[in-house]
Amino acid sequence: METYYDDPSQVIQVIEALADPTRRKMLLLMNEAPKGLTASQLADMLRKKIPTILHHLKSLEELKLTKYTMEKIGGGGREVKHWNLCQQHLILKIDMNSIGFLPENFILTLFEEHKKHEEHKEQKEYFTSDFGIIMTKERILDLLLPRIPDITDRHIEIIKNHLKRKRDMEHYLLKWIYQEFINSAGSLQLDFFEFGTHFFLGEDLRRSLYEKLMASQNFSNYGYSQDGRPIQRMAIRQEYLDSLK
Repeated sequence: METYYDDPSQVIQVIEALADPTRRKMLLLMNEAPKGLTASQLADMLRKKIPTILHHLKSLEELKLTKYTMEKIGGGGREVKHWNLCQQHLILKIDMNSIGFLPENFILTLFEEHKKHEEHKEQKEYFTSDFGIIMTKERILDLLLPRIPDITDRHIEIIKNHLKRKRDMEHYLLKWIYQEFINSAGSLQLDFFEFGTHFFLGEDLRRSLYEKLMASQNFSNYGYSQDGRPIQRMAIRQEYLDSLK
């Protein structure tokens, strides 16, 4: 049996998965273990932490590269996941015209247009963790067509696939937010509690992205008191801005 990958965005994700040395070693180890391996066994073999292995396994499962079966261990009836390959033979259909399409600028524009479109409504829609899942192809086309007249159905499909996974959507949202700061010459200083409203972010997503931005070391973070209320603000570090010039 063979597994075919012909969707351009999925082909790229499989290539990236196989290019990662940890994931490649995991696949090779599973290939040599007919009965499968637990996350704990993989962690011991690769000298990695179990959460790291679980993260990789989830990504590999999403790409249909791995699967698991529940196996009993010991005499207590406890079951654990044993991971194995879905197939030993993979076939990637690479269409250079399709995989050469870079969705980044289109997706950043989509966020801008969505925000602009929703600002005039009483009930604002926010970017949430499932935003990429609930966005329809028709909605994406409606937002992007006025700005990008030559956008095609194939482009829309690739954009949609890139937004399905929470990790991918967070990546593009971070790029968009960075650009907002950079376009303001780093002067866009936001109260932590205003952060989500400014970028139309849902609560959970706002906190997650804020923490990632602050962990990047590209932002300064300082607080002061206003009318007795502590204010937490952020701004791009000058050194980072200078490095972009």
